[in-house]
Amino acid sequence: MLFRVLGPLEMRVPGEDRPRRIARKPAALLVTLLMHRGEWVDCDRLVEAVWPDRVPPRSALSNIKSYVWQIRHELTPAPASGPRIEARAGAYRLCADPGEVDVEHFRRCTGDAREAMARGDAAEAVRHLETALALWRGRPFAELPDEVVAPVVAELEELRWEVRETLADALTAVRRHTEAIASLRELTTADPLREGPWARLVLALVRAGRRSEALATYEDARRVLADELGVDPGRALAEAHRQALEESVVRRARCDLPRDVPDFTGRSRDVAKLVQSSRSATATVPVVVVDGMPGVGKTALAVHAAHRIAGEFPDGQLFVDLRSSDGEPLGADELLARLLRGAGVRDLPDAVAERAAAWRAHLAGRRVLLVLDDASSGDQVRPLLPGSAGCMVVITTRTRALRLDAVEPVTLLPLPAPQTAALFRAAAGTPDDDVVREVVRRTAGLPAAIRAAAALHRTRPQWTAQRFAARLGEETTRTAVALVEPAYRELDDRQRRLLHAVAAAPDGGLDARGTDRVLEYLFDRHLVVEPSSGRYAVHPVVRDYAHHVTPTLRELTAV
Repeated sequence: MLFRVLGPLEMRVPGEDRPRRIARKPAALLVTLLMHRGEWVDCDRLVEAVWPDRVPPRSALSNIKSYVWQIRHELTPAPASGPRIEARAGAYRLCADPGEVDVEHFRRCTGDAREAMARGDAAEAVRHLETALALWRGRPFAELPDEVVAPVVAELEELRWEVRETLADALTAVRRHTEAIASLRELTTADPLREGPWARLVLALVRAGRRSEALATYEDARRVLADELGVDPGRALAEAHRQALEESVVRRARCDLPRDVPDFTGRSRDVAKLVQSSRSATATVPVVVVDGMPGVGKTALAVHAAHRIAGEFPDGQLFVDLRSSDGEPLGADELLARLLRGAGVRDLPDAVAERAAAWRAHLAGRRVLLVLDDASSGDQVRPLLPGSAGCMVVITTRTRALRLDAVEPVTLLPLPAPQTAALFRAAAGTPDDDVVREVVRRTAGLPAAIRAAAALHRTRPQWTAQRFAARLGEETTRTAVALVEPAYRELDDRQRRLLHAVAAAPDGGLDARGTDRVLEYLFDRHLVVEPSSGRYAVHPVVRDYAHHVTPTLRELTAV
């Protein structure tokens, strides 16, 4: 059963088309019990609620008992199959679950919306907030006099105001600008001395591209505050005004994507997957995670696809290198600081959570493509993710274990032999077939090694195939060191010994028994492959690196 007290009292029973209603005096008694749901309410308080404006009759207590009987007749049993209204000497108590009272449902929806906004899910927040506002039909506990319910009604009215402001924020975040602006205009009309709705209205107009209206709205707010209160605009309204001033009539989109390589080869299915994901950005924030071994072309794929879909994100296409110049992962605090400064934010909050909130607020209402390159962990990139529909994120990483929810994974494998040959020919010019076959064999489809071989061939076109093949081994080893060394440095001694053992194993690979956890760790970081269940091997380029830094036989036998 549902009790509705956010307006005139109604009782709704599942399966019944019309609400149940009772006479005024029993209704006042029931509303008083609902206002104190689950608590004992003494008869003196009930008498005051039923006869608020005159002296109660001598039969008041008898009448209270009669009204309780009438109410019980209308109510369905309590959820625990007990009486809805319990009685003891001189007091009554109503038994109802929180979900059966609309005011409790209103509070719960409000709390759910706060949580959704905190995690950046504006669309979910809109759903909760619209549900909460739909419950509101008039003054709460309408059957009771103002002096009885004033504190409770004031608290609920303030909560409703918060719901309306938050709904405007959420609508702006999901680009429903017209509805947000209409709602905020109602709030500024209802209480023109509150700065919050004015600041939100200015920002909503800016997000909607209505800059002149935003500036005019600020002037209206400033004039009202000066005339009525004799004060200048506060910090939030002043900041909204600054954003309106700095927003160009035609915004120049920021694009710092690296150059797309003209000879990008293969990966058609992976590119199509990213393009398809970009089409869902109007309703959500697609996050695509591209993982693979060092040198497999993760960044090249991300950049190539980003250029393909850049037109879907007219407000910007950002490329963020997540590592420092010495290869160490940057913290989320430093990354957020760089992004916010690039967005023109001057006063940076100190806490990571506050910076992340400011970054989400900046992206709200915008269509931005974010490429996060070389992520080390989920904790590093999670604070950087947009919170509202309209944006898309492409993350590249060396690890399968990034630990992010609701992502679209794309795992890159080395190129097959035909595509390896095609990429080498496109990058090297016109090599002999013998040279192509040797490159296919030595690089095993790893694009970084293929390009290194192509660079060598371009600078030594006069070499014979035999001389090129002899030098290719050195070049492949040099490439292997550059690619694998950063990941190798992050391994502990046992992980390193096991990687060397796999590299030294015959073509059948190494059995995982007794070392499966360590091998799984190496597998997650794309340093080993698992060609069959429980057996592990390495890519030839990783083997070249392992041979380059081969430990002693004693170290190998210690595995």
